[in-house]
Amino acid sequence: MPDIKDQKLLYHLTSLKNLESILSAGLQPRSKLKGFQDVADHEILQKREALGLENYVPFHWFARNPFDGGVQSARRGETFVVITVQRTLASSLNWKIIPRHPLANDNIHLMDYAAGFQAIDWETMNRRDYHDPHSKSVCMAECLSPTTVLVDQFFAVYVANSAVERQVRSIATQLKLGLGVEVNKYMFL
Repeated sequence: MPDIKDQKLLYHLTSLKNLESILSAGLQPRSKLKGFQDVADHEILQKREALGLENYVPFHWFARNPFDGGVQSARRGETFVVITVQRTLASSLNWKIIPRHPLANDNIHLMDYAAGFQAIDWETMNRRDYHDPHSKSVCMAECLSPTTVLVDQFFAVYVANSAVERQVRSIATQLKLGLGVEVNKYMFL
């Protein structure tokens, strides 16, 4: 398995039900959203809000991380997509980083991209040991955009199968968007 540190993309899981809105207005911070299919745990959302994280768009460092798995397990009948952006975009715009799960302890602070990237425990992340609390927390490190991520900044939208690919392409066509859509079943449960 390739070293996560050396990969090129960041990943944001969302419900297919949110995609038309996202493609119309961009991927927005939670504080700006109205009427969307919420996939996150509400108790965790309250804690994130206390840290001001609702003002950022969160991305993870790899697909099928503990967040993605938890959401998909809890919503077995729902269809998901993964929106990706290149890490170079995040670096050039100096997005913020939290080097482990934001709720891992009480003194979490946002780091600039370069410092945050260096602060991530990549060796532990590469182990992906979700039974070990520290490893699981590191696997949920976040890269956070302080602004709406526009569709032209997306690298691709990943889907689990060709049926979902057709749905996504149909939405993009209706909105007159050129959008990279890729099937990769291994990014989903």
